Amino acid sequence: MIIVSDIKLKKYTVKLKRPFVTNLHRQDNAEGIVIAVSAKTETGIIFTGYGEAVPSLKVTGDTLTSIVAVINDIVKPAIVNQTFQTPAEVDEFVHGLIVFNSAARLAVSEAVYDIFARIADLPIAEYLGGTSQPVVTDYTLSISQKNQMLQDADDIVSRGFSALKIKVGGDTIVNEIDKIAQLNHRYQKIHFRIDANQAWTVAQTMQFIEMALTKELPIDFIEQPLKVGFEHQLKALVVKSKIPIMLDESVFNHHQAFQYMHETAVRLINVKLEKAGSITEAQKIFQTVNDFNGQAMIGCMIESKIGIAFAVALANTNKTVKYVDLDAPFMFNYDLVPDGLRLDQTQLIPSNQSGLGIAQRSFDGI
Repeated sequence: MIIVSDIKLKKYTVKLKRPFVTNLHRQDNAEGIVIAVSAKTETGIIFTGYGEAVPSLKVTGDTLTSIVAVINDIVKPAIVNQTFQTPAEVDEFVHGLIVFNSAARLAVSEAVYDIFARIADLPIAEYLGGTSQPVVTDYTLSISQKNQMLQDADDIVSRGFSALKIKVGGDTIVNEIDKIAQLNHRYQKIHFRIDANQAWTVAQTMQFIEMALTKELPIDFIEQPLKVGFEHQLKALVVKSKIPIMLDESVFNHHQAFQYMHETAVRLINVKLEKAGSITEAQKIFQTVNDFNGQAMIGCMIESKIGIAFAVALANTNKTVKYVDLDAPFMFNYDLVPDGLRLDQTQLIPSNQSGLGIAQRSFDGI
């Protein structure tokens, strides 16, 4: 049992090592809000947990301004001095205060789960029922001209990454295939994951698939080829495609996961905490994917290792997770905090301390 006593926020801006460019947006800096939620137990001991919210105008609709306003003006006045028995109870309470605004709701959820894990004296993955194991991630190649893409790939592969997620949609299908073919010729042991970010029609997607198959390109899946709102066209595409289709922006919650897996035969879902709005909802999405004998990718926005630590914990907790796309912390020019999750070549290594393993001084130093 906890009684929430305070919420504090810190804003950060960190330059990225290289611009992150998708069909939806360009990002030169990582920006976000780190939240510290304090709560006391029935014995009077105060614990503080940490979470993160990042803006994403084209996906969640959240901005830095809206995140701060939701937490300070809506959540904090309502939640302080409230008593809760479980993190899931907090998630339900916050969702009852405001819909949408998933990034702000998630930050509160993460911080509260961190608190309960600290009270239990368990690392966050073990508190969730998993194990604290290193996780290997892929790395994303942004939309760029061919020469720049090859140059970026050289750097990424030299660091040990064995799977490349390739952002497409900024060029013709023929040119996109040519870029991937050249990457495949250069790195014959690398697998590719294609992310169109809603850039294509059914016809364009089928053109890409047919050309990729002809060239025998090692593609694991194609992610979110169609615009949100065109899910009714998915079934015909999924049935025809010999490359698996994954949904991302179409799925924010377990109801949508159920609907599209039931109606369209899609069996791959990209689960992102910033879309789900809480750890509890993310777990429900994983369960839905499991119910359909599907598989999940655990993905992310451009988040620091604070938010990514929760995603790593979920990867270590859910057997449906086949793919890991948690490369964002590797893109930062420097680590936002010195403790907690560690980065080692291609691995994300969880802290063995309770909760996230992040100290108060680290939050103060942001």
